[in-house]
Amino acid sequence: MPRPDRFRRLERDNFDAIVVGAGISGLTAAALLARRGLAVLVVDRHYVAGGNATVFRRKGYEFDIGIHYLGQCGPDGAIPRILKAAGAGGVRFRPLDPDGFDTLVYPDLELRVPRGVERYRERLLEAFPREQRAIDANARLIEQVLGLSQLPARPANAWRVLPQSLLALRNATSTLGQFLGRYTRDPRLCAVLAGEGGDYALPPSRVSALMHAGLMAHYLSDGAYYPEGGGQVMSDQLAASIEQSGGKILLSTSVERILVESGKVRGVRLSNKHLGKVEVRAPIVLASNDVKQALLELIAPDALGARTRRRAAGWKMAPALGALYLGVRREALGSRGVNTNYWIYPSYDLEQEYAEVEAGRFSRRPFLFVSSASLKDPENPRLAPAGVVNLQLMSLAPSAPSAWRTSPEELASGAYRESPGYLAAKAEYSERLLAAAESVFPGLGHHVVFQELATPLTHARYTSSTGGTSYGIAATPDQFLWRRPGPKTEISGLYLCGASARSGHGIMGAMMGGLAAAAEISGAELVRETLDGPEHDARSDRRGLGLRGDAQRA
Repeated sequence: MPRPDRFRRLERDNFDAIVVGAGISGLTAAALLARRGLAVLVVDRHYVAGGNATVFRRKGYEFDIGIHYLGQCGPDGAIPRILKAAGAGGVRFRPLDPDGFDTLVYPDLELRVPRGVERYRERLLEAFPREQRAIDANARLIEQVLGLSQLPARPANAWRVLPQSLLALRNATSTLGQFLGRYTRDPRLCAVLAGEGGDYALPPSRVSALMHAGLMAHYLSDGAYYPEGGGQVMSDQLAASIEQSGGKILLSTSVERILVESGKVRGVRLSNKHLGKVEVRAPIVLASNDVKQALLELIAPDALGARTRRRAAGWKMAPALGALYLGVRREALGSRGVNTNYWIYPSYDLEQEYAEVEAGRFSRRPFLFVSSASLKDPENPRLAPAGVVNLQLMSLAPSAPSAWRTSPEELASGAYRESPGYLAAKAEYSERLLAAAESVFPGLGHHVVFQELATPLTHARYTSSTGGTSYGIAATPDQFLWRRPGPKTEISGLYLCGASARSGHGIMGAMMGGLAAAAEISGAELVRETLDGPEHDARSDRRGLGLRGDAQRA
């Protein structure tokens, strides 16, 4: 069967639903809707479907954009359940080291984060024996948030879960710093507990305590995983499912306007170099792209209420990231060549770097996330040439063009990519990341045989995200849970999902947002049907409340 044309042809001018943005959230929703019989069109500016869940290839290397590790990917995990319901159940997942899927490195301390809340608690107590009160409170919060996260699939359990979740409920509007400050004054412990904070790109003083606990629950509940075959396999299977169900994917195509008449969605106006400007009709439009751009740029100002526009304009986005993609000779890893991610911190002051970057400056001493697809998926021959390891270094980065020594005019024209100022800024930032990595991988720079840097400007160019952020709306207490946009809007037929959805950012949050939007559109109990399943026994739910490490899994 010939591969469907995703660039030049649009066989019809009306659909049941149009999805704006082909990121993992939009693809999830589109696949679920298409499998329920809706005629679905998915539109994206990029030439590849998947958003952050894609790869790029350079000179014999294949690098992930946004999938570095995932939680809840065991046989009964939420992500495989969603993929199966969406017709993409063929994805297989490889576990990271269960004794330490993350390794936190500080000036005088190294801690490996294991699978299981209880094992994590015990390892923290080994490092901080005098801080049991704070460590126990942290573990309780994680377990309670894990229990609460199951309620959308099993609302009947609320009578049991809510009374056991008082700590989480009391901290619904607390920052992580405020929560920890009630139990400890040890800055070292606070920094270690927030060691995976780059996964939401906020310091303890700003991130929601429940966001942090939810992130930790996501990984600790069943360990961390990586998709076999790389970060694009999930997107590829979802896209194939959409097309097999009769849906259409149109790439390299801009949505210029979401059409609204008399308070109701009527479709979209597209721009495609082969098709020109085209209006496509549909009674449902699901905007899975950047939420600020969707509400403030794609919809006519008079189609949205003033209060909604003010709210959208006021949303603060999460800080952006830079990524240095490396090919390094395998011997550079030495004894560190194990299947774990490294979080490297030059000090215990996690606030300083965020303050510098949010002020538009590069951090003098950046923290670093280091991950290797070669170690997570060693049988994938596309990752790197023989004898070379695929390695990624990531850290915070300012998003303003001026920080990268380019102008708005150069940015708009694309000329910034070759400008001397931008290239010099990229080289300096790359050197800082390499220097930070050498505290754990001595002499790493001498073993580099390939490197390429992606900046926030790169990310914005490919994903059209505000400020080049990967995480959508910042997960601060005033922008979390019910304070984030839900799937429904004030415009009839207009729905939202994506990284800024109520379910949160990241691959899991985005997929959950797509699932919630598809459920709202279809009127079906998709969340319960997908995540619980008819054969599920809640009494033996290893994803439920009170998880205490591997001993409780039997």
